[in-house]
Amino acid sequence: MRGGGRRREGPTRSRSERTTFADGGKLTTIARRPHLRTPALLALSLVAAVPAVPAHSAVPVRAGAALSCARGGPCRPGDTGPGGGVVFHVESAPQWWGRYLEAVPLRTGRGLPWSLRPTESVHGGDQRTIIDHKGIGYGAANTAAIVAQGGPGSYAAAHVASRVIKGLSDWFLPSHAELNALYNFYALRGRPAMDKAPYWSSSENNANYAWYQLFQDGTQFTDENGLGRVTSNKNLRRMPVHRGSGFPALQFRLVAVRAFGGTSGTMPPVSAPRLTGNTCTEEGPCAIGDIGPGGGIVFHDAGSRKKWGRWLEMAPVETEFVGVTWKKLSVKDRQRPLYRDGASGLARHQRVRSKAIGMGYENTRRIVRNYGPGTYAAWLAWSFEHGGKTDWFLPSADELAEAHRNLFSAVPTINSIRRSFYWSSSEYNYDTAWTVNMLDGQRFDREKWMLPNEEKGIKAIRVRAVRAFG
Repeated sequence: MRGGGRRREGPTRSRSERTTFADGGKLTTIARRPHLRTPALLALSLVAAVPAVPAHSAVPVRAGAALSCARGGPCRPGDTGPGGGVVFHVESAPQWWGRYLEAVPLRTGRGLPWSLRPTESVHGGDQRTIIDHKGIGYGAANTAAIVAQGGPGSYAAAHVASRVIKGLSDWFLPSHAELNALYNFYALRGRPAMDKAPYWSSSENNANYAWYQLFQDGTQFTDENGLGRVTSNKNLRRMPVHRGSGFPALQFRLVAVRAFGGTSGTMPPVSAPRLTGNTCTEEGPCAIGDIGPGGGIVFHDAGSRKKWGRWLEMAPVETEFVGVTWKKLSVKDRQRPLYRDGASGLARHQRVRSKAIGMGYENTRRIVRNYGPGTYAAWLAWSFEHGGKTDWFLPSADELAEAHRNLFSAVPTINSIRRSFYWSSSEYNYDTAWTVNMLDGQRFDREKWMLPNEEKGIKAIRVRAVRAFG
């Protein structure tokens, strides 16, 4: 393991190991440090518990036979759930909201607005509640809060909440993170049968704007920033046409989601990330807001040790790089694909996986192996040294989003995250890579060679290194 003395699963390289890059037609050998190899303020009684799955006695079950997922047995991703939907998210144990999520795309409710009260916050404008309710497990609470505010009517949350499918009536509009998990599953498995169109989530961004996701490419929008003419999107029936996008203004679609599999407690209290003033060690324990062993600020705790570690820390603001490209610029470098169809799977599937928490290190390693040394985002993060640690990297798209959630959205803001775009290490396609707007957490793909241009109104994209430990 590099720089922190952590023990890791899998093989490691010694300090003397070297990596060879093709650089401008020449072979350049670079000594590389040892490193990891592995890649509402509303108290809602409406959602106090997930109902138990009813018994299905119409079809006899042989004594001793294992129950299927649909009949209350254990579930795996891709199974058919008790409501006839596709199981797309599975936890290793029951959570406060349940253990499994299943989804049924609706062929009704197309073109419905998010709300009949498009300028009122469902959560009273409380920013931390709004941020928390973007997460996995909050879709049911969001939906109940929207319906409690809006009452009867023809709008997205009410339409989904009124569905009865396979005798079950506990369906809800998915949260921001639940919808994203569904998109990732769909992109990898081709199921369920989603339209290539925008789908509403149940998460709002503030009083005027709500989150939705394009199932053409996975982009998540609020329309608050980057579309000056849109003063609210909660009353829209079609998505706006976004600058630089070839996607038409399609009607919003709906997907019904439900949670099941037992629960373990109640909804957690509203989060309150802050600078703690504490310094934690490489092996922990660490809390959000601690100073990490590399001198950065801890912004993510996975809850248990993963292959990549447990905690993530982000380097201080004074170490930030500004106005650099995502890739190394040269004619030859532009011809190098980062992903290819092969033993690791289809390139488009690898790109979906590259967005996840825990993938930043592997993404960065792949990028610098492809392009070699130079003044570009991944190399600057890869070669960065701070606090005696040398195992920094360019964060993945989901890792950046987590920094927005726990650092920028904290009150007050932690670690001086700028109201600007930051490069992730996650590739969108051959020409572009994902960026995250730290102003509101929206993600946009940007050309890998983009540099600031005042005449064209192109602002500098920033780079902040992170590291994993634990």
